[in-house]
Amino acid sequence: MATKRTLIMTTTASEADASAFPTVTGIVAVSTEPDGTSVRIVTKVADTWQKYDAATSAWKDVATQSLTAASVASEGNSVAEINAIPASALIGFVGKKVNFAIVYTTTNDAQPSLTSITINGETGATVSEETVASNTVTLGTEPVEILSIDVDKTEASGGTVTVLASANTSGDTWTDYTDYSNYVTNPATKAQAIRFKYVLSAPTIGNSTAKVNSVTIKHRTDSVAVFTEGTGVCISKTYNFVNNINRAHLILKHPVVQDTEFSAEISLRKPTTNVAGEVLGTGDGTAHTYTLKHTDGLASHGFALYFDGVRQAASKYSYSPNDGQVTCTANAGVAITADYIYGWTAEQFQAMTHDTQYPDKQDNNLVFDQFDYIATKDSDLRGPIGCVRVNITQKTGSVKDAALGTGAGEMQSYKLEHHAKAETISVKPAGAKWKYRDATDVLQVTAAKGEAVSVSYDWAARPNYIEDLSCFFNE
Repeated sequence: MATKRTLIMTTTASEADASAFPTVTGIVAVSTEPDGTSVRIVTKVADTWQKYDAATSAWKDVATQSLTAASVASEGNSVAEINAIPASALIGFVGKKVNFAIVYTTTNDAQPSLTSITINGETGATVSEETVASNTVTLGTEPVEILSIDVDKTEASGGTVTVLASANTSGDTWTDYTDYSNYVTNPATKAQAIRFKYVLSAPTIGNSTAKVNSVTIKHRTDSVAVFTEGTGVCISKTYNFVNNINRAHLILKHPVVQDTEFSAEISLRKPTTNVAGEVLGTGDGTAHTYTLKHTDGLASHGFALYFDGVRQAASKYSYSPNDGQVTCTANAGVAITADYIYGWTAEQFQAMTHDTQYPDKQDNNLVFDQFDYIATKDSDLRGPIGCVRVNITQKTGSVKDAALGTGAGEMQSYKLEHHAKAETISVKPAGAKWKYRDATDVLQVTAAKGEAVSVSYDWAARPNYIEDLSCFFNE
């Protein structure tokens, strides 16, 4: 197999920042380099790319300043050499921002990776609050609806986490940072992208904990909602069946993919009522507050105010769906009317029961799952307005020291139980040579005769999808 190389370079957005360090104590690089692969690194503090020469205990300019994958692979330091650089050679990093160029080289199907490269130092000060900015999360090429933002955080012993968000609503327009919950609205906020700032406060050093574990964003594109934390969600269109629906039967067609599963839910609710042209009063040139006739389940959407039949901009009045109050100022003699929606309730979902699964007679790679819903209890959902939601779960996990067999002094192939993340694979004994065939989940290992062979790895199911979906609603 031909040698393949990949060159990765930091930018101003990703460079290592040692500008606050009065002392730099070391560099720590963590890599995975299977047999037949390598990682090489060059470093730039000012305007010149350099490598560390252990023989002279000094930094030297690399010969090729216009970096290429081949030049860095030839001239760069190994990860072991980077980790061995003494603190005395890192004085030039103090108060500076440091860039790295990394080259991955492979001569087979295995892939190397650099998990992290960290500059360690001392700030000389105790910091109890820090603000961390996230990367930008792209939601779509056009603005799409944000359905939910779920924050998993750890706060202990006085530690607090504040999560702020800024949304790209169109073009290059970004909103100011505000509490992330302000972007979960009804009707839904629309955005092309979103970014976060995490304000972490730990007032008692060594005791307080303030940590963001994960942030999950669920958004809608047309009739489909998706998010990328191991679960996909498909929501059907919402239909008004006029008659009251009490039961449903869902047929779901999808590929057979190991370590994935499907579940289904249904939403049924009562219809809303649209009011058009309700008379609120007559203007007299001063501000007045009016209360709508119907205040039960007022919708925040669908409200419109008219002066003599002319629709008014939202900036000309205030409307509260909480109590139905409308405040405005109209000229003397002007008729004030309103359109609005009441009897609205938020969508609620109830689990459907899995009935059976059977193969597709035309394609052995596909199966049908059937789900049922029958409203029997008073608390069960009923109503003429309905839709279904299907959840696709992509399972993940870890395997630790799973026994594979005994070495034979030649290559042996083992089918792994799960789809492994290649960069996390660790094979014992340490001297064994191995290759991972991602397409087939086969691990090929060459170990000395008689040695016990085991493997550890993280795994994630391959993505699954819905081939077809049909739901039958019934009274």
